[in-house]
Amino acid sequence: MLFRQVARPLNVNSARMFSLSSGVRQKMPELYDHAQKPKELVSGAPEEMTTKRIVRIYQEAKPATQSSNHNGSHWTLNWDVLGRGNRWENDLIGYQSSADYMQGTNMHFDTKEAAIRFAQGQGWDHYVQEPKKRHFRKKEYATNFLHSSGPLKHIRTK
Repeated sequence: MLFRQVARPLNVNSARMFSLSSGVRQKMPELYDHAQKPKELVSGAPEEMTTKRIVRIYQEAKPATQSSNHNGSHWTLNWDVLGRGNRWENDLIGYQSSADYMQGTNMHFDTKEAAIRFAQGQGWDHYVQEPKKRHFRKKEYATNFLHSSGPLKHIRTK
């Protein structure tokens, strides 16, 4: 009987609330407002990343080889590629190397507004690239065999 009561997990929220007095809980929002300071001060990112880099927010296009729209379900944030001065050719293999440590970094968000809010909170300059509208044309196999007065669509010589 005693073991069941001890083995029951402790609710973390109630333990946290129990340790704070009610006066401190009421003053908590006044002590520190998250909107006061930009997050770039505490992010630990180098200064040149926050002042000289521009991020692009876009929605990925649907892959041409697939019928699903998986890539179009989220918004991606990535950094624009730096100029030619930060690239060189690797002498051993011949690959292109880069000094840009953010080149391969992509961040995914559920909504465009969440990506914009994150970029603004970090103090990054950004621009939004809206997705292009897809034009769907219904095609039917039977149209290949319809009569046309002009030249033949399919020339069968063999």
